[in-house]
Amino acid sequence: MSMFDDNSFNEGINVGKRIAIGSIVASLAVLAILGVTVALNTKKPHNDNNENNPYIKASEEPTEEYTRDPEKRTSDELSFWNMYDEEKEEDIVVSDNKSGKDKPSQNSAKKKVSGNKVSGNKAQTSSNSVSKNSKQVSENRFNISPEGEQPVYVSVNALIPKNDLINEDFSMVSGNRLVYSQSGHNVSHFGIDVSKYNGTISWNSVKKQGVEFALIRVGARGYSSGNIVLDEKLQENIKGCRENGIDVGVYFFSQAINTNEAIEEASYCVASLSGNAIRYPIIFDSEKVLNDSYRTENLSSTERTEIFKAFAEVVKAYGYTPMFAGTKEQLARNVDLVNMKDYDIWLLDTGEKTDYPYRYSIRQYSDKGKINGIDGDVDLNICLISYAEK
Repeated sequence: MSMFDDNSFNEGINVGKRIAIGSIVASLAVLAILGVTVALNTKKPHNDNNENNPYIKASEEPTEEYTRDPEKRTSDELSFWNMYDEEKEEDIVVSDNKSGKDKPSQNSAKKKVSGNKVSGNKAQTSSNSVSKNSKQVSENRFNISPEGEQPVYVSVNALIPKNDLINEDFSMVSGNRLVYSQSGHNVSHFGIDVSKYNGTISWNSVKKQGVEFALIRVGARGYSSGNIVLDEKLQENIKGCRENGIDVGVYFFSQAINTNEAIEEASYCVASLSGNAIRYPIIFDSEKVLNDSYRTENLSSTERTEIFKAFAEVVKAYGYTPMFAGTKEQLARNVDLVNMKDYDIWLLDTGEKTDYPYRYSIRQYSDKGKINGIDGDVDLNICLISYAEK
C-alpha cells in the first residue's frame, strides 16, 4: 500500500520527486519526536539517586548481616523487615568476649547499633511516642548479642514456631534459681551442665541444693585434629546423679563437618551410655571456638542443619531424645530453624529474661552459678518441659 494518497499527488510526478517529499516528511516527524522528548525531560528530570525507592535504597545500604556469604543467611535474615531501619544506625567494632571453658567466642565483627540510648537489651527512644510503623518494625526483631554487648537485631521469622512464655512469669528465687510459674505454681525444673572442667563433684550436696537434672558432657571432637575424645568425668558424673536421684541428659561438643561424622558422634554418645536409659536429651552442641580457627567455622546454615539432623536420627533410632544447643546468634544465623521445627532446643542465653522469640525447651541462664558441692562457677539451667514424665 502506498504511503501517499493518489488524490494528493499527480500521477505525472516522477519517482525522484516522491522520494524527496517522503524524506522531508520523515525528517519533520523525527524533529517533532525529539522536541517532545526534550520538553518532557525538562519538565520532570530523571532521579539518578532513586531517593524515593525504598527497595533500591535498602540494597545500597546493606546491614552487617547481609555482608556475609549468602549461603550462610537464614530465612530470618531474608525477611522483608530487614529492608527498613527504624533508626539511622552507625557501625562500631566490638571486641572479642572473654574466654571460658567450652564456651563460644564472639569474633571481632562490624556490628550495627542504634543511635538511641541502650538499657539492657532494649533501646529507649528520646520520645515517649513511637509511630505505628516503627513500633511494628521493633516488634518483629530481636537482639542476638550476648548480655552486656551492643545489640544486633535480626528479623522474627513467622515460619518458626514461637514460644508462648511470659517474661513476667520468670523470677529468681534462693539467689540463683530461675523458676517459671503459672497461676502461682512453679512449673519449671532446675538443672546444671557439667564437664571434666568442673572437677570432682559432690552430687549429694548438689541434690540438697534442689538440682533436679544435670546435662553431662560425653566428650568432644577436636576442633583441629578431628579426633573424638571421651570426657574423663562422664561415668563418674552419671553414677553420682543416679545415686542421688538427679535426672541425666548428655551433650557432645561437635565439630562434625559432614553427615558421616555426625552419625559417628551420635553413635559414640549412645555407646558411651552403655544401654542405660536417660530421661533428658542427647544434645548436639556445635559452638564457636575461642580465638582460633576451627573445622566447622565455614559450614553454611544448610550444611549445619543437615549434619544435626543426621545426628538426631541416630539418637532417635536408639530411643533417646535429640536436642540442638546454640546461642541466639548461632540459632538465628548458623542453622535453618524452619527445617528444625520437630527438634528440641537448648538455648544458651544468660540473664533472668530472654527476648528469644522461638520455642525452646531448656535455657542456660547463667555461666557463673554457685552450687554447694562444685568448686568454682557452674552453668545453671531452667527446663520448661517435664522430660522425667515423658
